[in-house]
Parts: sequence; C-alpha cells; structure tokens
Amino acid sequence: MTNVSFDGSRFALSDLEEYPARFAQRLERTRVTTGYARCLCRTDEPRKLVIRRYGSLYFLAGWPDDGPMHAEGCEFRKTPGDGSGRSSDSRAAILEGPNGLNVRLDASLIQREAASRRSRPRATAGSPGTSRRAAPLLAFLQALWANGRLNAWDGSPQSRGWSAVQAMLLRGLGEDTRINGVAAQNVLHVMRRYEETERDAINFEFEAFVGRITDDGAVSRRALIVGEIGEVADTPYGKSISLRQRSQRYFTTTALIEEAAKKYGHAWRAIGEANARVVALLLVERTPKGHLRAVDLAVMLCSSAFLPCDSMHEVAMANRLVAERRIFGKPMSMAEGDVMLPDFYLLDTRPTTHIEVYGMNGLASYERRKLEKQALREANRIPAVVWNTDRELLADVRLPAPSRRGQVGVKRAD
Repeated sequence: MTNVSFDGSRFALSDLEEYPARFAQRLERTRVTTGYARCLCRTDEPRKLVIRRYGSLYFLAGWPDDGPMHAEGCEFRKTPGDGSGRSSDSRAAILEGPNGLNVRLDASLIQREAASRRSRPRATAGSPGTSRRAAPLLAFLQALWANGRLNAWDGSPQSRGWSAVQAMLLRGLGEDTRINGVAAQNVLHVMRRYEETERDAINFEFEAFVGRITDDGAVSRRALIVGEIGEVADTPYGKSISLRQRSQRYFTTTALIEEAAKKYGHAWRAIGEANARVVALLLVERTPKGHLRAVDLAVMLCSSAFLPCDSMHEVAMANRLVAERRIFGKPMSMAEGDVMLPDFYLLDTRPTTHIEVYGMNGLASYERRKLEKQALREANRIPAVVWNTDRELLADVRLPAPSRRGQVGVKRAD
C-alpha cells in the first residue's frame, strides 16, 4: 500500500482515491503553503509529489522525471518503457508531455452555423492540408486508460471501484492536457461516483460543466464525458444512453446506436453483464430544446475491475487473475503490426509469462497469427499459457505459480 503525507499528516493513497472530496481542502492548503506532497515509499528519502487540480478535486501525481526514484511497487514509480505505446512522433494524434497530453481528435468540439447542419451529427477536425494525424474517440479512450495505468493489476486484495478509476484517469491527464487546442478541464468530464454526502458538490460540478455545452444557433460547443454505461433505452424519437454514475439521459439516434452495436460488438453485448463493465466516451452537444444529445461515442469492454478487455473470454480471464491476486497487465500498444503483444502478461513469474486467450480457432488468418506469435515467443524463450476457449474450461487452465507476491512497479488497483 502506498502512503503519502501532506498538511502535517500521513494517509493511504487509496483513501484519497476513494474519497477525494474529503481531502480537497487539505490538499489545496498544502498546494498553497508547501507546493507539494510527499510519497513515503522510501523511508530514507521521501519523494516529492505534484498536487494537481481537476475541477473542484485534487489528485497526486509523480514529480516530473522522478518516476525511477520511487521504490519498486510504489504507485508513482515509472520507468522508461512502461508507457502506453504512444508515439513520440510530433505528427502523432496523441502526444505525451511532462505535464499532460496534447490530443488531436478527429471529432469537432466546435460546430459553426450549427443550426444549418442538423443532418450532420459528426464532423472531423482539421483541414486536408494539416500534417498532424487525428485520433478517433476509441483511441483517445484507450490512451486515457493506458496513461492512467488502468491496464495493470498488482495483486491487491481490494477491488477497483469507479472512484479509483476517476482518480487514476485524472491523475494521468495532468493539468496541462489539451484536446483540440482546448484545456481538458473545459471539454472533458470524468463522471464522479455518487455520494449522498457530496450530492450538492457533485451536482454543482456537473451542472457547471454541462453549462459549457451550448448552441446559440450559430455556434455549437460540444464536450466529452467518460462514464460507465448503465442503460440504453428507447425514446419516442430514437434512443437514449444513461451512465451508472448519474441518471442523466443523453438522447441520440437509432442509427448511431446500431452503428455502435456493430462497431463495438463485444462491448455492446456485455452491457448489463454482472461480471463485466462497459465504459463509454460520449461526444455531447445541446439540442435546440436544451437537451443533451450524444452525437458520437466510443465504447470499451472491461473486466469487473475495469481492466480493458477485447472479449468476454478475456473478461473471464482477467476476473480470475484478479481473484487469484496475480500481478499482471494488459498491453494497449497503439503501434500497428506488433505481433508479439499477448492478451495479458504475468509479472509475478520469472521470466514474465504471456497469456493468450484463443476464441476464434479455425479462422485461417487467426491461425496464421497464432503460429507467428508462437514462433516469436519460442525464439525469444518467452513462456506462455494458452486458453483455447472452445476446448477447455477456464478453471482447467493451469497458471504458473507466482515466484513473488506484492507490488512490482505496476499501478496498484483500488
């Protein structure tokens, strides 16, 4: 467990992530008086932590370039090469700097003469002559997850709830993140878990954010909202989406829902499943009648602990690994053609063990890829566990015994 200190006291970082509002005033005071908090992972030399503000809440993040100095297993430890796989190419759609991301989306956050373009629910950003690439919403959602290190589990016996997800996402964003040239805090809202004791503050914060979503007939200002899908329902004029963190309905078209169901099939079919989570990134605008309308979205399937997965079989494997307190990660490289990436990798074995979940056996292209990866692993002497989902039960899959317990530098799940 990672402990931190500020305002003259010592706290478990998990408490800050679970109940961020309780610590807001103390972190704000520390930010003004001292300027930083401390990580207590090293008793010989506590490390400085950045106090970041996002909306009305405060979060702790590692000091720039200090990641390798934290103790192994510390939540703030970050070593070269453990990033999300985003390119350092200046033309890349998602660039990572010392204080946040610089993101160029292929979706427009500002629509000019919106009233005359109601038939165009989505628009791309940029001009044909621009040299920088643009990211689709799903790539951005995946980058948020990887940057917040939500694709790793450190063997914790604790579960990971939405409060921890929000804290990890916002900590990964940083205060200087810009989306299509606009400060992230003005156009991106990560839903907050509802707490009765914080009802007024949560409502005020949400209403203040959606108040920026406007349409005066000439200009439509849109925004992005991240949350867990609770329900997709019929309406007299189409469909609506609601997120589990709030009963607010986002109206949309039947066509967009049908497109999402095809494009994100594994995730869409998992909505309502008890052992899975389905996270959405919504692009929202204001209707002429003042309602909030989702004009585009990306959907991602996750395990019950919000680890990203590509199928329900992967969800089952991730849930088993969490239940058995294994230390593992889910690769989320944005690089194309990386055939060595496994579905999961175990970090509590020496050497690291790859885990493959094969659910499309018999498909020619799938079989070729399996053989290619198998040959590469054998050439590099990488041990692997294979689950052929059509031939054996998950319970019958034998995992190698862990050679070590506890944290090993991946993000502690909470």
